[in-house]
Amino acid sequence: MHARDYSTALLKGKCPRCRQGDIFKYPVWSKLSQFNVMNEKCPHCGIRLEPEPGFYQGAMYVGYGFTVAIIILVGVVLYLLGDPSEWVYIGASIAIMLLLVPYNYRYSRIVYLHLFGGIKFDRNLSQ
Repeated sequence: MHARDYSTALLKGKCPRCRQGDIFKYPVWSKLSQFNVMNEKCPHCGIRLEPEPGFYQGAMYVGYGFTVAIIILVGVVLYLLGDPSEWVYIGASIAIMLLLVPYNYRYSRIVYLHLFGGIKFDRNLSQ
């Protein structure tokens, strides 16, 4: 099997070392009550997916960035659609953010692990 590229591994939530194993145990909507359960180790290469205790506290900043970007996007779209009252902006932003909580949580951790986890891609493990 050929090695996945970096962007595909990010989008599909794969291990940064082998780009084969899943970071999270379950698909996001299959077990909604367990959207946050991560594999302790990569099921493909066995690397520990939490490099140090408390590592993912920094992922909150990435999640905050995602939240701000989505709220700005919602604001721009609503403004272009006719500039409704401020309560529509607030309600739409809250509704969309609540719907995207599982994705925000997951992708903030995935991006943080790939960028700051110190785990380098090993081409030999991706075959």
